Amino acid sequence: MSSDRAWLSSLSSELKRQREAITALLDLCEASPLVSSLSVGCSIGRGAADALSDVDAAIGVRATRGSAGAREIREVEEAVIALLPRIGTVIDVLRWESVGGDLLIRRAFVQFADRLQLDLAVVAEEQVRRGDAAPDFVAIYWSGSRPTTTHGPSAYEVSSEQVEEWSFLGWRALLDADKYLRRGSLWEAHHRVHEARDLIWKLWAAARNAAYPWHGLSQVLDHEPDVLPAGIEATVAGLDAAVLRRAAVACADVLEECSAAAAEARGAKLPTAMAEYARSIVTSTSGDARAQ
Repeated sequence: MSSDRAWLSSLSSELKRQREAITALLDLCEASPLVSSLSVGCSIGRGAADALSDVDAAIGVRATRGSAGAREIREVEEAVIALLPRIGTVIDVLRWESVGGDLLIRRAFVQFADRLQLDLAVVAEEQVRRGDAAPDFVAIYWSGSRPTTTHGPSAYEVSSEQVEEWSFLGWRALLDADKYLRRGSLWEAHHRVHEARDLIWKLWAAARNAAYPWHGLSQVLDHEPDVLPAGIEATVAGLDAAVLRRAAVACADVLEECSAAAAEARGAKLPTAMAEYARSIVTSTSGDARAQ
């Protein structure tokens, strides 16, 4: 077995609590015959963490994939839960299970009293995402040779069909925003504009080849925080009908540009008929409740 404690020691002094939590996890993993690997990722793995960053970790277990390995996976999870008081005062823990096909993952989110957070996945070793599937995860403990083989789809992968769907749903959200503006239901209109903007971030992430583009805004800001869609600021609005209408129109402009950029990057066919129809509706204010 091998551990990369040098990487752990290289974390900045600002990450003292995160380093303490990871060290405790590493000690547990080294002592457990069931554990085959420990990886740490997201902002800490990318070297972009600060004192408020949570610890995102994945523990690989010597277990058969799926429900057949559930006993071993749950045993390791229980060992981690028992360890938590040694890391700090625990406010609360949410534990749940993700199951799909032959994939079983035990998850735990832990909130400590000093604001430290731990987001943990425990899974059979052969199903731990690695390589391009999890480019920001660093293996700091492993048995045998250091794991390098990619498991799972690339974190950068977005199909042309997905781009088309995101674009279509963006236009649908703007049509809904228009509908609620005409009814005078400002909260619902505000929600739909936000929904359209959320899809814009996903499209922009796909266009810029950010990792995990389906996470949208967070990945855009991690990838190129200074390269944002032109006009995105104008899509923000409060609960004023006229301002919301302007934000919806601005969303239409930005959605069109981001859809085109993502389509070019991913070879997608865009829902042009839906886009043209939605734009014509959203830019017409004649039926607004405010105007009546």
